Amino acid sequence: MNWKIKSAVQRACAHVPVGKQTIYRQLQRYCGGLVNGYDYSFLLSEAARMAALLHSVGYEVEGASVMEVGTGWRVDIPIGLYLCGARRIITCDLNRYLIEPLSLKTVRYVHDNMEKIRKIFSAVAPDLLEARLMALRGVSTMEELFAVAGIEYYAPCNCACTGFPDRSIDVQYFYTVFEHVPLSTLEAILPESNRLLSERGIAYHHIDVSDHFAQVDPSITMVNFLQFSDEDWQRYAGTSWSYHNRLREDDYRELLQRTRHEIVYWKTHVDDRSLECIKNGFPLAPQYHNRPPEVLSTDIVDVVSRPAEARTTSFDPTRSSGMRITQ
Repeated sequence: MNWKIKSAVQRACAHVPVGKQTIYRQLQRYCGGLVNGYDYSFLLSEAARMAALLHSVGYEVEGASVMEVGTGWRVDIPIGLYLCGARRIITCDLNRYLIEPLSLKTVRYVHDNMEKIRKIFSAVAPDLLEARLMALRGVSTMEELFAVAGIEYYAPCNCACTGFPDRSIDVQYFYTVFEHVPLSTLEAILPESNRLLSERGIAYHHIDVSDHFAQVDPSITMVNFLQFSDEDWQRYAGTSWSYHNRLREDDYRELLQRTRHEIVYWKTHVDDRSLECIKNGFPLAPQYHNRPPEVLSTDIVDVVSRPAEARTTSFDPTRSSGMRITQ
């Protein structure tokens, strides 16, 4: 699909006076993220990867009180973290986007693919896995899922002022959320994160800094949106469904440091096609001039951080499996 067509469809849906969410969901079923080809194992595997990554830097999901910021359409990652041994999972979103049948399809996928699920999670919480898989077998409604998995859904929720108790969260995570939030809002959310995290609390940030329109239009690169001024980009992606702040990896590092988050782990992935495009003279908007090509062409940033005041436990860099760590 041409990315400008998708942009136009999103903008048209945003201006419908009533029923815009229903219309957009139906469009997603035909040309977006809700198509039949959805890989139900992907976000479950990402939950297991997150738990393994946190373990590698000295933190555990098993037994933890976990908070997800940005629920979205489904609760696949919370289901995965339940299988990783999380004690409680709070999931919050500014908008009530959750579609219950999608999450129940994930539960059925777990039922029907037990051996694959065991392979995904067996190394994370082997002592708990079988009992938790058996508990999910009896789930047929969202109420049952939430009760069995210890999931609590809050939406609408202001994630910069949640009202939850101080130091009540052990693990907070943002999975492909930061890029959809204005910088000024992130500057309010991260201090709230500091307040919520326990003495051994940790935050995980998986940030997709690429142009998301490139996911549907292979003719453009993941840095295509860096050619536009802020005003022009707003015209293409100024809706709640398409907003992308276009911050780069060095912007996020500065943001975390400015909001008193100590970076425990930092890993980036550079998209080779985008890097070649920039080195060959791709036209950039003025605010991206004089930025290193590798920074501009980074598409994924994986970060673990903790409140800078937290000093009760030091992490061991030797447990990082060779990943790049910044202290």
